Amino acid sequence: MTETSPALPVFKGDVPPTVQDEIRSFSKVVMERGAFARSTGSSLVLKEVSVFRREKDGKAHARVTYETVVHEEMLNISGNMHGGCAVYMIDICSSMALAVLGMATGKPWNFVSQAINTTFHAPVALGTKIEIVNTTVSFGSRTVSAITEIWDVTHGRLCVTGVHNKMKPSEPKTPRAKL
Repeated sequence: MTETSPALPVFKGDVPPTVQDEIRSFSKVVMERGAFARSTGSSLVLKEVSVFRREKDGKAHARVTYETVVHEEMLNISGNMHGGCAVYMIDICSSMALAVLGMATGKPWNFVSQAINTTFHAPVALGTKIEIVNTTVSFGSRTVSAITEIWDVTHGRLCVTGVHNKMKPSEPKTPRAKL
C-alpha cells in the first residue's frame, strides 16, 4: 500500500494501516520527547518508510528516510554540523528503522545501543538540506543492526555513514538478601 500526502510519509511494501499509524505516532514521540537535542529531533521529517524482502536471502528489512535542514543548534565551532549531532541522528533514525521492522513483522523491538561506528566523509554547512537514510542489516532475537547514510541533498554528496548495533537489554538484577 502506498500513501502520499505532503504532510505524511510515503509507505511502501507490506505495512498495514494500523502499523502505519503506530510508526507515525512512535516517530513523533521519539523525535520530540526529552530535553536532549529536542530542536534537532523535532526538526526531522519522516519522508518514507518501506518494508521489503532482501533479494539475496529473502529476509524482511526496513528502510526509513528522514529529512531536515541544518540549523544553528546543530553546528560546531567551525560552522558545520557537529559530529555529535550526526551521531545523535544516526542513533534515533536507525533505531526507527529497526522499530519499523519489528512493528511490521510482529517481533520485539525494544533494544538498547551497543555500538555506533561512524565515518565522516564531508562537512555539512548551515542551511544544507540533508536526508538521513536508514536501512536494517540484521534482525536477530538478541542483536540487531542498521546502517545510516546522511546525504547532503543540496550538493548531492554523502557526508556521514554509521553502523548501529543494538542488543536486547539485560534483565534488572534482583538484590540478594544479606544474612
